[in-house]
Amino acid sequence: MKMKNLISLLLLTLSLFFISVCSQTITQTQFVYRWPETYCKAQSVNCKSKRPLKFTLAKFLGTDSNGNEVKPTCKNKPAWSKLFTNELVTKLDIFWPSLQNKKENTDIWKDAWRTYGCFNQVFEQDPTNYFNKAIELADKIGDLLQKHLIGSDGIVPCDTAIYKKDEILESFKKVSNNKDVFFTCKENGGSNPAFLNEITFCFDKDANNFENCPSTVVKNKNCRIQNIIVPRPLTPARVLSLQALQTTGEKLQPN
Repeated sequence: MKMKNLISLLLLTLSLFFISVCSQTITQTQFVYRWPETYCKAQSVNCKSKRPLKFTLAKFLGTDSNGNEVKPTCKNKPAWSKLFTNELVTKLDIFWPSLQNKKENTDIWKDAWRTYGCFNQVFEQDPTNYFNKAIELADKIGDLLQKHLIGSDGIVPCDTAIYKKDEILESFKKVSNNKDVFFTCKENGGSNPAFLNEITFCFDKDANNFENCPSTVVKNKNCRIQNIIVPRPLTPARVLSLQALQTTGEKLQPN
């Protein structure tokens, strides 16, 4: 009798668990950019020798009210050869390139759809909707490096230029209309400056308007180090036509 009751209790617990998981609702979307040089320094991956001298997309995902990732549940199999038209590929290439030698751009886009995008709630299980929305948000944000960090605040990629965490954060918040954002960093031990890593912008569940990122996420995930470096690739894939990137790292005056 006791064994029967125990089994019933276990089944009830499992049922409640699966109901909870399956009923997760997307309340926000997150658009996460990464700084390529930090990614390649921090990850055990075979990165391309020439990395973009600009922020590239890392993730585009749905989250719950606490900022936790909501896992996709659909298992559709898109016709990728038809979906990736020349026009779509050209637009995605600009802000969402692969940094790894062994992965083509289309490989990481497929992975992103399967890992983050295959939702009925937001994208109607249609990868075209997902990628077009990513293009729309990338256009909305603009070039984070040229337009915002450099153009507005004189923050340049340079291994000898050290910036305060708050000034970098404020520069990013100008992009989000002063909505709360957060960025992570790669710590280098002791009192050494950290490397800027990923910056997360939060949007409403339909990925249309900026929203404050959840306060608990901002508190727990934001970089803890006060002194920050934006490391510059030794052989950037695209050299910016700015004299400051050829100097010893003096802070530029905003345009």
